[in-house]
Amino acid sequence: MDTKQILTFITLAETSNYIKAADRLNYAPSTLAKHIRSLEEELGTKLVEHRENRIRLTREGERFYAYAQKMMETYWEAMEKVADPACLTGGVRIAGGEPIVGFSLSPFLLDFSNQYPKVSVNVQMICCARVPAWLRGREVDMGYIYEMEQLEDDVFERVSLYNEPVWLVTTPGNPLAEREQVCYQDLQDQKFAFTYDDCCFTMAFRDRMRQRGIAPASELFLGSVSAVINSVTQSDRIALIPHSTLPHIPGVSGLVRLNWVDEPLRSWVQIVYDKNRHLSHVEKEMIRQARQYAAALVEQDGEGQLHA
Repeated sequence: MDTKQILTFITLAETSNYIKAADRLNYAPSTLAKHIRSLEEELGTKLVEHRENRIRLTREGERFYAYAQKMMETYWEAMEKVADPACLTGGVRIAGGEPIVGFSLSPFLLDFSNQYPKVSVNVQMICCARVPAWLRGREVDMGYIYEMEQLEDDVFERVSLYNEPVWLVTTPGNPLAEREQVCYQDLQDQKFAFTYDDCCFTMAFRDRMRQRGIAPASELFLGSVSAVINSVTQSDRIALIPHSTLPHIPGVSGLVRLNWVDEPLRSWVQIVYDKNRHLSHVEKEMIRQARQYAAALVEQDGEGQLHA
């Protein structure tokens, strides 16, 4: 029994759609249809059926689904124990915040891709708040996100990589840049540039502003770190930039980190994935190496601001 056919069947059962299954597996829909037909011929029974423009499992398909999952779990376990990691093949689909996957961890993702050239690494940069929905919809395999706290729930598994401060940065031309101490009260009538209004640390920061009665002169939400930096340099705005992201942003060297002395703003960088979904060998290896890379970042941080 071909593992590709079994994986096709499992993916089709999870997505109920040939197009979505094909996109996840990087196959043409016609190839998936051939896999299912071959599997049905081998088993001598119908596994899927079309109903109301969706793919449904037959009664025999539902019974086989449990066995198919066990077979793939055994297969991945054998691969993990026996196979040479250098020969790793497959793919992993990632969604994450731009500061993480586009900057802080981009060297790690590049190294991983170079180390395993036969592995397809597909990265989508989105607001962290949208990642859970993408995971629930099986649009991606794992997410790299910010969260203000280490949370636990029944749906997602979280792997905490490190905790870091989020700094307020601006241009030397902003009067606050020369202050020896800056607190929330000093932010009255300042102009700000943010990525998303539902970014967790942006929400926390704006909530603290409101609680203290601090009103900004204007707020600009641009959806991109690079766009935020451009707006800061052009109009002396203030932006929130995570500590580990700063060294990787082009043009940030001309900006100033405010001497913040008020309540610190910190956030966790985490990997998140569906608890009820079996991780492939590729995904397990990526998580293992991500943890190693994060540990090295913490150890090498000259300011001691990153915490495991």
